[in-house]
Amino acid sequence: MKLTAFQVHKSWLIRAALVLVITGLADGATAWFVQRPFFWCTLIASSLPVSMIVFVVIPILRQESRKP
Repeated sequence: MKLTAFQVHKSWLIRAALVLVITGLADGATAWFVQRPFFWCTLIASSLPVSMIVFVVIPILRQESRKP
C-alpha cells in the first residue's frame, strides 16, 4: 500500500494549518475591532514562529522520542 503525502505528514500538517488559521483570524479580528491596530497586528503576526514551535515542533519531537 502506497501512502500519500498527506497520510505521511498528517500529524504536523493539521496542527500547522490550525495555528495558521487561528493566527490569521486573531489578526483579522484585531484589525477589525481595535482602534489603532498596527502594534497589535504586528505583535500577533510576529508571534507565528513561536506558536509554530510551541504547538507543532515540540509535540512532534516528543512523539518521535517516544517511538522505539
